[in-house]
Amino acid sequence: MGRRRALLVATYEYEDAGLRRLTTPAQDAEALADVLEDPAIAGFEVQVLINEPTSRVGEAIGEFYATAERDDLTLLYFSGHGLKDDNGRLYLAMKNTKRERLRFSALPAHMIDEAVEDSPARQKILILDCCYAGAYTVERFAKSDAAIHTKAELGGRGRIVLTATDSRQYAFEGSEIHGEAAQSVFTRHVVEGLRSGAADLDSDGDITADELYRYVYDAVVAEQPSQRPKQFADVEGRTVIAANVQWTLPPRITANLDSPLQPLREAGLQELGQLLQASNEDVRQTARAKLEELTNDDSRTISNTAQAYLDAPPPARPQPVAAPMVRRRAAGPTFGGAAKATVRRWRDRVRLPTVDRPVFLLTVAAAGLAIASAALQTSWYSIAVAVVLTAAVIAQLRLREAGTAFVAGLSVPGLVSALVLTSWLTNLIPTGLQNLPGYLAAAAHGAWLAAGVVAFTRWRPGEPHPQLRLVLLGAAAAIIVLLIVVDASRSGPHLLQPDLTRRLTPVVLGILGAELALACPLFNLGRPFFAGWVLGGFVVWIGLFNPMGGPTARLLVLFAVWLLLGLVGVIRPAGTILPTRRRLLAATLVAPAVLGGVVVAVVPPATRSPIAVGLAVSPDSQFLYAADIVNARILKLSTTTRKQVGDALRVGIQPSRLALSPDGKMLYVANSGSGTISVIDVAAWKVVGQPIAVAPEPTEITASAAAHRVYVLSQKSQTITEVNTETMQTVGGPLASGPNPADIAVDEKGERLYVAGGANVVAVIDTKTRQPARTPIKINSEPRDLAPGPDGMLYAIGSTSYAVINTNVETTRPTPVNVPAASRIAASDGEKLYILGTEGSDDVVRIVDLGKHQVVGSLTDDLGVTVELAVSPDGQRMYVSNFYQDGILVLDTVGPKVIGKIELKS
Repeated sequence: MGRRRALLVATYEYEDAGLRRLTTPAQDAEALADVLEDPAIAGFEVQVLINEPTSRVGEAIGEFYATAERDDLTLLYFSGHGLKDDNGRLYLAMKNTKRERLRFSALPAHMIDEAVEDSPARQKILILDCCYAGAYTVERFAKSDAAIHTKAELGGRGRIVLTATDSRQYAFEGSEIHGEAAQSVFTRHVVEGLRSGAADLDSDGDITADELYRYVYDAVVAEQPSQRPKQFADVEGRTVIAANVQWTLPPRITANLDSPLQPLREAGLQELGQLLQASNEDVRQTARAKLEELTNDDSRTISNTAQAYLDAPPPARPQPVAAPMVRRRAAGPTFGGAAKATVRRWRDRVRLPTVDRPVFLLTVAAAGLAIASAALQTSWYSIAVAVVLTAAVIAQLRLREAGTAFVAGLSVPGLVSALVLTSWLTNLIPTGLQNLPGYLAAAAHGAWLAAGVVAFTRWRPGEPHPQLRLVLLGAAAAIIVLLIVVDASRSGPHLLQPDLTRRLTPVVLGILGAELALACPLFNLGRPFFAGWVLGGFVVWIGLFNPMGGPTARLLVLFAVWLLLGLVGVIRPAGTILPTRRRLLAATLVAPAVLGGVVVAVVPPATRSPIAVGLAVSPDSQFLYAADIVNARILKLSTTTRKQVGDALRVGIQPSRLALSPDGKMLYVANSGSGTISVIDVAAWKVVGQPIAVAPEPTEITASAAAHRVYVLSQKSQTITEVNTETMQTVGGPLASGPNPADIAVDEKGERLYVAGGANVVAVIDTKTRQPARTPIKINSEPRDLAPGPDGMLYAIGSTSYAVINTNVETTRPTPVNVPAASRIAASDGEKLYILGTEGSDDVVRIVDLGKHQVVGSLTDDLGVTVELAVSPDGQRMYVSNFYQDGILVLDTVGPKVIGKIELKS
């Protein structure tokens, strides 16, 4: 089969003021172009010329017909003014047409006729939607023949000519024309007949030129009786313009086949046999499926006849030749015309009655909520959700009825994505998801799943047809997912979570992802369903493996395999079909869960790079103690050689804070993961006794040598646990810390316990009575850290200021000292206060002279998300621990400046 080519010419603006400006040609051409170039409907290569001069249009028409080949189907469409000279010859008016010079400024119909006649193409269609009069002054309008004889001008062998009417006249007054032309009824019904399939009058799945004319004639006359379209045809056989994309088996055939009367059933069967010879592939497939069903009919006559139709050899049909789409070019439309054309084009495209409205509207709501969430907090995951749901809306507009199956397939990964999002919102997997974007994302998933539920209730799937190559690709994707899950289970950040449920949640969700990858090709319920499943899978992979950051190498490999799975499943024809035995499907689906669970349980955790969180410096500044939160151990480091000294000591899960006794002999470790504290004899470098149970998730610890006490703060339970360092046992019950505690400190005598809390206060507790010793001390900003200093000084660090509290004075009233914003951690050597904060995405270290209360030095740099700051007692070095850089940074207090790093051994 040759190519299908269309040239659409529309003119609505004229340089000749006597030619009335039309309003509809541009919209007409755009609407017709959309339906003609739709590959599902007509599949034409479309070129559009709007408001072009005569020379350009003539050249394009000549090229259009001269380059046509014998088997091509050509379609020329014109919308605008048609003019007639004194001799009755027809001209088509272009932008530069002059009424007084038609021969040289307009396009003569006989030249078009010659181009059509000389073209080797055997099938030629011309569609003219012209306003034939309106070119003449009042002195010329009264001619002997007011009609334009299109057949005489453009009729000929091998062509079909369709016109809006054979003549149209307008009234004149002087040299001007009254009124505006109505919107083209003719072209509108041409477009509607093709797009809706209503022009398929014989219900065979094809729309021929003759059917299109008969449909348009009836529709135009019914709407506007004074207008009567014409057709002139001199062709052999049928000329198929388009396929009926809305085709379904005609009700009369179904009714006949269901009739108890044998003659009616045989008549319906005969029509099915005729449909089996149709040129429309969808029609043939539907007829074949119905005939195959009838081969099992109780009536032997019906079953034998159906089998005979199926056994008959199919008619030879040449395969269509794929051709590249020609880019359409439009010239010079006004803003108003373009706006109207856009409105009409989208009105024709959307056609909500052809989509499943409840499913479509729910998907639109989901897409809108997802876009709002992504706009408020941009991440790879939020963008993926918004893009996928927006694509689902577009897919339903394009797929129409098949869009329901697409949304049904999309809802399966949507369920897994909703579980991932739920784990974030409940903090089972900590992320940086903010409240409002998170709630909008949750609402989007709710609408997404609701659309899927409605789609499943309104869609009737057939039996699954798993293909071998798709199952192999799905298995490859599932294996990649399991490898990522196993690797993450051995060394992922979720292992830092103290709760078993939180540690297992990423693993369980990952195994669900592997199940999703393998189930996709196993439950292949058609291309739309499969395409929706694959598209939604991309959201799941991003949500599982890297929701906030960019794609990693292993995620890109998974993407490549998953994309290949989608392309093969949607584009390639069916391959080897696997048996759909229930036991086999069940065993295949269970395999990822069993295999993944066994591997995760058996494979030991990997040796992970240490992350130092808590820091403490010995009184002589010779040693630095670091808490490796990842590997649950305490490291002793030489500040001179910057090397580890001795073996690392194993302590409880997730050691996060250290407190060194003032004499430097004992080191106390708060294990936030196990809810305990460990005690280390520094001189012997060994753990003393068993871990001491305290309140859950201890976050801060302070020691008093004078009182032989250690106080441990649990922000989770908002309590303080008191431990006797001589008996290694807790004293009394939990002590209430007050709301939102941030840090604790004890004075040199061990008599007062200070708690930095919310509401811009520091609470003071009598350690003997365990009751408030005084009203809370007010400071200017919410305290985030307490840094003890010499001579009973205590520095309360807020985000915008710090306050000096004299613990020797019972009624101290600290004077606030302003510092730059976003301060959070501090340490003191007695002369200077070292404050750690943030500025944008950088870390900031500031040094404050305590005598002058002035910032005397600062450093702004990316230090890797710092978590702790320690200063050597001699005031020469600062040590900074962080999450995202290996080792512990060493800073010179002069400057300050980074002078090195202490590497940590795994």
